[in-house]
Amino acid sequence: MTNREFAGLVEAAMERQGYPGNVSVQVGEFSALPHGSPGPQPIREGTIVMMDDGCTVEGYVSDITRTVVLGKPTDKIRKVWDIVLKAQSAALAAARPGATCESVDAAARKVVEDAGYGPGYTYFTHRLGHGIGMDGHEWPYLVRGNKLKLLPGMTFSDEPGIYIRGEFGVRHEDDMFITENGAQLFTPQPMSIDTI
Repeated sequence: MTNREFAGLVEAAMERQGYPGNVSVQVGEFSALPHGSPGPQPIREGTIVMMDDGCTVEGYVSDITRTVVLGKPTDKIRKVWDIVLKAQSAALAAARPGATCESVDAAARKVVEDAGYGPGYTYFTHRLGHGIGMDGHEWPYLVRGNKLKLLPGMTFSDEPGIYIRGEFGVRHEDDMFITENGAQLFTPQPMSIDTI
């Protein structure tokens, strides 16, 4: 099966549930390109598969990414997967009223850099997240240089990643909302590459 065939099955399942949406599926070395490649990518035993999808419910848009391995992950994939989860958790902990957008990005980026995947945007090649609501990508962005302070009620994607060109990429993405006391995810984080 190719990535396109698999994406078609996922989109059909969402449509059957009454939630139209779309999915981008990137396989193997193409998962190292944050927004993938249009070419056909066969899914085989042992390959990493990154699924970035979302749907619309009552006028609001979701955005979620899961990275899995068909079969057993290598030690390197497992290590990178765990680092990205820690980065996502660090961003969630840093997101609270009064924190700046750039400080939330910095919290996730520090985890990635401290694990040896830096500096800066070397392996974590995009912003941490974007606003989300009526559109899939809205202002404000969780990115270096954005000094806007978070307020209760704001919603964002929390999507750190590590992308190793020519090998693979891992991204965990969940949507979070800012409360009076911090941030909460709308969906549970994947806690292990073995139990997604």
